[in-house]
Amino acid sequence: MKVSMPTGSTHGWGVAGTYLEREIAKLPNIEGVTLHCMPRNLTPLRPEAWDAINIGYCFFEDNIEILNFTREAAKKWDFIVAGSKWCEYHLRIGGVTNTCTILQGVDPAHFYPAPPPPDDRFVVFSGGKFELRKSQDIVIAAMRVFMERHRDVWLSCSWTNQWPFSLATMSASPFINYQHDEVDFLDLPERTIIANGLDRSRVVVNPLIDNKAIRNLFAGTHVGLFPNRCEGGNNMVMCEYMACGRSVIASDTSGHADVINADIAFPLSRYRPMVVASAGVTTAVWEEPCLEEVVELLEAVYWRRDELPAKGARAAAEMVERLTWGGAARQFHYLATKLANRAELRNLRGA
Repeated sequence: MKVSMPTGSTHGWGVAGTYLEREIAKLPNIEGVTLHCMPRNLTPLRPEAWDAINIGYCFFEDNIEILNFTREAAKKWDFIVAGSKWCEYHLRIGGVTNTCTILQGVDPAHFYPAPPPPDDRFVVFSGGKFELRKSQDIVIAAMRVFMERHRDVWLSCSWTNQWPFSLATMSASPFINYQHDEVDFLDLPERTIIANGLDRSRVVVNPLIDNKAIRNLFAGTHVGLFPNRCEGGNNMVMCEYMACGRSVIASDTSGHADVINADIAFPLSRYRPMVVASAGVTTAVWEEPCLEEVVELLEAVYWRRDELPAKGARAAAEMVERLTWGGAARQFHYLATKLANRAELRNLRGA
């Protein structure tokens, strides 16, 4: 079984491709089957890698736009694997029946429980590329209020976004002032922090960090904040953060719903539908968390921080038990075996 995916250690597809390629290589080979990365139009990222049997792996957030591609994709692909049950649900709405969900993994060799920070600060972590979908505007608006109330509260963020078109979506935020700049786009998150009233002396803006080194950043914080409007997958950064023995305040919708529960996290519960459009055409409907509830939960966690170690320990245990790259690879391998066996049976009958 071949894997046709990007590889790397500083972006989601690269991390997933690197681990899946490594873990699938440990399993018995299946000739004539290739696992592909699928872009948003549900075509193969590398058409030249098309094989006798083809499995696509997809993540998307534009749940209305995707319906333009699902029926054709259902005819073309032998199987389409979704990165979340939310994506699988929308694929099925679009007529894809040959589908299932396989979640992304966490590497326990790099992400494992860390002791709480040694100082008296209360540090909130926010991660993910800076864009409207990942809701760092809600983080900024909530932390502005929270930090004004408590002088010992800090924000540690890892928001580098290498794609200007994605950064530009933050211009639609109802919560912050964002001025897009196509030239100096890598500095935009920091400038936005300053422009929106956060105390810069209590904000740590981290550069782009290699996936294998980011645990050190997680270890210096107390709780994660992930009020994401939509996630096509289980949110690799959030899951890796929890694997380090940390709990999170997070939305429990879309892809987050596959991993977030009250035993390991502080789930948000109040949302409003947010219609997303591009060039005047509606592409998605997301669920936007309530800013006031985010502030309320930050306050609750601040005063109940003694609950964080136990909640974080349960989060770490659940991540390691449920989300491994080896487990994901075995699910793909099992699927590939079934498809190859079916094809062989058809060939025998045809003969």
